[in-house]
Amino acid sequence: MAREYERLRPTFPEFCGCETCRDDVMVFALNRVRPRYVTRRRGAVLARVRMERDQELADLSVALVEGFRRVHEAPRPGHDRPPDHSTD
Repeated sequence: MAREYERLRPTFPEFCGCETCRDDVMVFALNRVRPRYVTRRRGAVLARVRMERDQELADLSVALVEGFRRVHEAPRPGHDRPPDHSTD
């Protein structure tokens, strides 16, 4: 999850990216993809290999992209959004 977040993050330059927003995007995505429970390093490696070759990576990417969009549009109450420089 974190690797895919970091891979996609540069495609959203307007996204805040603070720890709170990062966590919100990842929680949003985790709640929308099929669970994968891994307790050992070997299991993590096997899960990563499987994810790289099938639809699960695409599903995760779609969930993360939607998370970036939603968190950017509606950050947590009280969150100070950095100034939007896209109209400069």
